[in-house]
Amino acid sequence: MRYFTSDTHFGHPLVSVLRGHIKNGRIRAEYMEVWHTQGRDAAHAWIRETLTQESIPFTKAADVASHDEAIIAGINERVGADDELWLLGDVSFRCTVAHTLECLRRLNCKHLHMIIGNHDRNFRLRSNDKLYEDVFETIDDYREIELDLPVLTDGHVTLAQDGSVRTAPQMAGMSHFPRATAMLDGRGTWPDDRDKFLDVAPETDDWLIYGHTHQETPDGTDPLCVNVGEDAWGFRPVSEREVIDWLIEANRTNN
Repeated sequence: MRYFTSDTHFGHPLVSVLRGHIKNGRIRAEYMEVWHTQGRDAAHAWIRETLTQESIPFTKAADVASHDEAIIAGINERVGADDELWLLGDVSFRCTVAHTLECLRRLNCKHLHMIIGNHDRNFRLRSNDKLYEDVFETIDDYREIELDLPVLTDGHVTLAQDGSVRTAPQMAGMSHFPRATAMLDGRGTWPDDRDKFLDVAPETDDWLIYGHTHQETPDGTDPLCVNVGEDAWGFRPVSEREVIDWLIEANRTNN
């Protein structure tokens, strides 16, 4: 089975805190209460203000070890040694290469593939691929794989006589970034993405699997794409079957 995830952010204090991995028990409890009652955006604003008021830097507040353990456990609970795991960028940040490799080597899966993200050390510097060659079977900025995806006619799913959605082998792109057209019109991207990453965003308008945005739901910028980021799937990897089912439903709804 193939699995996909993105934005593991091993070793990253800021992301650890924003995901609720906070050393101070009082602050952690209050943060999670704000998250549950007011939503994630309100919680993010609250924690930034609280840490500033209490003069606590994110590096001191973060329980990075707890965060990394949770991400590793979430992967190992689903992905077996003989499966494939595609990591779609931002594997780690603000940590040593040794820490990144330690986390990757603790994954049960022995068939790891890397799609490079903007926080990875080999982003725009492919000579640094060598840092990761011992743990990844392939390393790419963008790659396409074949999936059994819904057959579309004029943008709508095609149904078989029994009412099921017709599918056929088709190529799907994998990128850390949303498609370039989404960046151009600001759909589902960070405000400064256009200026920073438009040149590396995929130009395809076909099927696309990506991450980067740290959104809470898998909704793509359009029905032909899906976000597989950790934050969108309950901090666990997504199976090939789940990706296909999501895209089928997204395009069935689009009928």
